[in-house]
Amino acid sequence: MVQDKELSTAKEKRNLQNLLWLGKLIITLLILSYIYKTFQNEQKGIADVSAVFRDILVPDHLPILLFMLVLVPVNWALESLKWQQLAKKVVDISFRDAFRGTLTGLALGVAAPAQLGDTIGRVAALKSDRRLEAIGAAIVSNGIQFYISVAVGAVGWLHLEGRLGLAPRSKQIIHMLLAVVIIAGIFVVWFRKPLTDWHPRKAIFLKAHAYLRIIGNYSARDIVVSTMYGALRYAVFLGQFVLALSLFNFPVPAFELASAVSLIFLAKTLIPAINVLGDLGLREFTALLVFEPYNLPAEEIIAATFLVWMLNVLGPILIGIFLIWKYKWSKMKFSSSNN
Repeated sequence: MVQDKELSTAKEKRNLQNLLWLGKLIITLLILSYIYKTFQNEQKGIADVSAVFRDILVPDHLPILLFMLVLVPVNWALESLKWQQLAKKVVDISFRDAFRGTLTGLALGVAAPAQLGDTIGRVAALKSDRRLEAIGAAIVSNGIQFYISVAVGAVGWLHLEGRLGLAPRSKQIIHMLLAVVIIAGIFVVWFRKPLTDWHPRKAIFLKAHAYLRIIGNYSARDIVVSTMYGALRYAVFLGQFVLALSLFNFPVPAFELASAVSLIFLAKTLIPAINVLGDLGLREFTALLVFEPYNLPAEEIIAATFLVWMLNVLGPILIGIFLIWKYKWSKMKFSSSNN
């Protein structure tokens, strides 16, 4: 009987390992198909993009390109610091583990809708039985970045709305939407403790409350520090985009370029793609719309957008694939301490 039980346990363990291996394989294939599809779309979209890249990849542009490359790990390091600051309310997490979780979440974002993949990747990478309690931390982390993008985008909108050929009604709707989001963000932060101080009775709400109540545990300092990391990360990403545009010597002042980029980020934030598959296409469409009043070459705008995507998304995603295969998730217990 004991021997049969041991054989059964070994078989279950093997089946779990095979299932996890299959899951990793499916995720990897989805990511690789995403990369292939993205490059294929770029090739089909505007044939002049490759010629534009040949024009900007010259020795004179090397310092700017190298600086943009250096900013890539800075960008994701700041995001990791934000994640570490928020997740440590639940688990003891090092910066290295936070960085690994951030890149894993980025890669998994390809295979799941909206922010679901990012949340799953970050939470699954935590080395603790309490990892599911960090779901609320992941939501707060994404929420902070969302709010920063809206707040800065609102400044860019106020600066450039007169240049954009939108109908007055459309502009009024955008004004109202930005005002509602900004006010709602302040309300949620100010009343975060009362909002999570409720005691549901139904099992499904009890589970949700167990994951989300961490939001009410954050102090003002936690919110301020996390927002600071998010703001710095936003500044780095915006700076990279402006640097990419500067390679083409557009006759547009730097502040207007920055305002235009903030509108691209704003559109990406308020009109989220189903998943990362639509991320680049949405950025390109918005960039062409925002820069239309300046009569700039479309292929150069798209080339700048594609360059930023390759640096900040493609490279980290490839690292994320490696981390997905490196993690031994079969040894982790996906349970909450409240179970």
